Amino acid sequence: MGKLIRDLQRRKARDRRGLILAEGHRLVEDALDAGAHVVALLVADDAAQAEGAGRLIALAEGRKADIEIVPRPAFDDLADTGTPSGMLAIVAWEPLALDQLPAPAPGALALVLDAVQDPGNAGTMIRTAHALGAWCTVALDGTADVRGPKVVRGAMGSHFRHPVAEADWDGFAAWATRQDMAILVAAADGVPAGSVRRSAGASVLVVGSEGQGVRDGWSGLEHRRIAIPMPGDAESLNAAVAAGILLYELLRVR
Repeated sequence: MGKLIRDLQRRKARDRRGLILAEGHRLVEDALDAGAHVVALLVADDAAQAEGAGRLIALAEGRKADIEIVPRPAFDDLADTGTPSGMLAIVAWEPLALDQLPAPAPGALALVLDAVQDPGNAGTMIRTAHALGAWCTVALDGTADVRGPKVVRGAMGSHFRHPVAEADWDGFAAWATRQDMAILVAAADGVPAGSVRRSAGASVLVVGSEGQGVRDGWSGLEHRRIAIPMPGDAESLNAAVAAGILLYELLRVR
């Protein structure tokens, strides 16, 4: 199992195998409780004795997952975190293609990550979209790998309960146009998000990286630019924080 875990720390291996790493007691619990296909479970010997560990091990065994309990030093050598909790699952999971997303309900809003390179931000944005009731999250090319361990940890189990897709920009632009989706782009020069009403059909909120913003290509599509008024003198907001505020403003009942 150790060889497979080391392999899955590489993006190409995750892509090829259709597997991700879910490290941490809470994340393993989320995967199992959500019914995700846990292929294998690695547990440190001391963590196997912790409260609640027995239930997770039994649940994984009941679903025919491979279970391996190893000495703590061996576990820590494989772990990706600074202070490993002692539990790590290998889970079958892949991002959806656009045509695999569930049909949107009237007024649905998708979050689109446009080259959000920081994996912690990308994971937090997926988690926030899930928590606030967004229809789905779409990661465009240039965004951190949504299969990556840091993104998975940042999303805190949302991978297993919230639709997450990947697409290149050209493909997404063509798809959104065919679907007649309203495009809302986060930009410093936009109108206040609180003044915007979503269309009766599906909409997408596009948030770019903290340093670069969104790509220039959006200017060639019909869209509306929206912003967060900032009475303070800060130059900008963290991308994940901005996404959370914008999602809340757009999704709350008005």
